Amino acid sequence: MAARAHDTLCGAATADRCAVKPRPFAYRRATSVEEACSLLDGPVDARVIAGGQSLVPMMNLRLVSPGLLVDIGGLAELQRVTLAGDALHIGALVRHRQVETDLLVARHVPLLASAVRHVAHQAVRNRGTLGGSLCHADPAAEFPACMLVLEATLHIASSGSERTVAAGDFFRGMFATALEPGEMLTGVSIPLTAARDRAALHEMSRRHGDLALAGIVGRRGQGVQRWAAFGIEDRAVRLFHLETVLADRPQAGEAEMLAALAIDLPSTAGAGTAGRAKLVIAAELARRCREDIDRAGVTA
Repeated sequence: MAARAHDTLCGAATADRCAVKPRPFAYRRATSVEEACSLLDGPVDARVIAGGQSLVPMMNLRLVSPGLLVDIGGLAELQRVTLAGDALHIGALVRHRQVETDLLVARHVPLLASAVRHVAHQAVRNRGTLGGSLCHADPAAEFPACMLVLEATLHIASSGSERTVAAGDFFRGMFATALEPGEMLTGVSIPLTAARDRAALHEMSRRHGDLALAGIVGRRGQGVQRWAAFGIEDRAVRLFHLETVLADRPQAGEAEMLAALAIDLPSTAGAGTAGRAKLVIAAELARRCREDIDRAGVTA
């Protein structure tokens, strides 16, 4: 009876998904980046696992079913935050909690430290990794949008080679990135910003810690305007038209900001009342970011 009731509720075609258990998979714990890339480049569909805060739920729901999990959680070289020339390098395995509390991040990229406080809850931040968030490429995640305004470079390794990709070219769509089969993210490099650069992030969500329904992140300083949105399009997107408007008229009014955002956020066009609501919300969040940046500039 229980089995028949289960099938009635879930449907025979989806009963296995309702079990909330992953399909069988193999597991290997990599001892080096080279070994991890070699395993990823094999004949079996393989996925990297580190914090597992996104991958494991997706496996349990059978949205993804890799044949091999390559655990890179023990790779110490990917767990560091270091200064490298004129950039801050953050390893792919640096936990959200470390981003939130690291002194180098707080000094050189305070935007990331403040953005982390919007990410889920403490238990998730203790396990989740920066690299995992970027590779998951959730359109509602804060970190991809931050990478856009910070003009970060992402470091990618594969068997026998390495390459770099600008943040603007890394995010390709919903849960889609520039990573090719057999590749893994090893870290990001963020150019050190000028002392007077200021940044802010605001988002709207149903509850604190939930995924953002809409979010805006902005950065300004020394003639630089960098703005991005998340939670609206199928990926984090640069707001190039808004940047132009605010560079020319720093105190542009709501109408000008709405017009610029309507171009930058094409999914809102023709979406009727829902599209208009997204634009109004985005404009309000951008206004709050601008106010925070203005205040920070006055008190700096």
